[in-house]
Amino acid sequence: MKSWIIKITFLLCLVVFIPATASAGDKIKFGVPPWPGVTVKSNVVVQLLSAMGYESEMLEVGPPIIYKSMTLNDMDVFLAGWTPQQNPMLDPLVKEGKAIKVRTNLSDALIGVCVSKAAWDGGVKSVADLNKHSEKFNKTIYDIEPGSGMHTAMTKMIDNNVGQLGNWEHVGTTTPVMLAEAANRIKQDKWVVFGCWKPHWMTVQMDIKFLNAIPGTEDLISASDVYTVTRAGFAEQYPEVQKLLENFVISSKTQSAWINDHGYKNQDAADVASNWIAQNLPEVKKWLKNVRTTSGEDAFEAVKAKYNK
Repeated sequence: MKSWIIKITFLLCLVVFIPATASAGDKIKFGVPPWPGVTVKSNVVVQLLSAMGYESEMLEVGPPIIYKSMTLNDMDVFLAGWTPQQNPMLDPLVKEGKAIKVRTNLSDALIGVCVSKAAWDGGVKSVADLNKHSEKFNKTIYDIEPGSGMHTAMTKMIDNNVGQLGNWEHVGTTTPVMLAEAANRIKQDKWVVFGCWKPHWMTVQMDIKFLNAIPGTEDLISASDVYTVTRAGFAEQYPEVQKLLENFVISSKTQSAWINDHGYKNQDAADVASNWIAQNLPEVKKWLKNVRTTSGEDAFEAVKAKYNK
């Protein structure tokens, strides 16, 4: 009896001290705001992981919830860490070691404020020109959802009366609603001002112009780097997935094409992702260099077998 107790105790110690590792049954959780670009981008990575033997799930929530969930180990990966717009949310977590900036997956992005071409031709070239034509715009700036880095930066700009915009209305909605309103006003030859960015189909499908910055707009109008962000401890638990994330980088041209297909043409995001993977295996191969599947096989070979038909 004593020998059995010793054996059981030894086995329990092994359970306690063996480090956590990934298994095919673990679901990797991706935070995915309702933005077309990150939706397709996340689908691309999730489909690659599926071919590698991993299960994933995509949760449609905004950045504040994503970052908070990472601190609770309830969220694993976020592919849309737009900086500097999200720095107030992201930087403290990175400093505390609760979130990791893996790498920039897109480095030629731009966030700003756009106006219709009619407004541009009418003399609105910078944020300083908006209030001069306030009635034309109904003193309204359209924007994406409250809580996003972009919305927060725009709110700060208005609260600080930058460009004499302190008494303007700031309307925050989802991206599709904001763009539908902007497109509708443009169609009616009305002036409109709204939060904008690239890569996005809006720069292709809509006749718009990015306004020049003025002092006080730095948090909003800026070139942006988009980071892949993971929770603390993710790399240790998923070393092969970490290799993929460290290699994963795209161009604004690629993401604009994804956004145009999904966000503008209304093609299913999963279909856009799978079609792109099948047509761009040489690019995928770069991402999967030295990456193994859950069963130890070459990850690219697994992906190629699934998509090279």
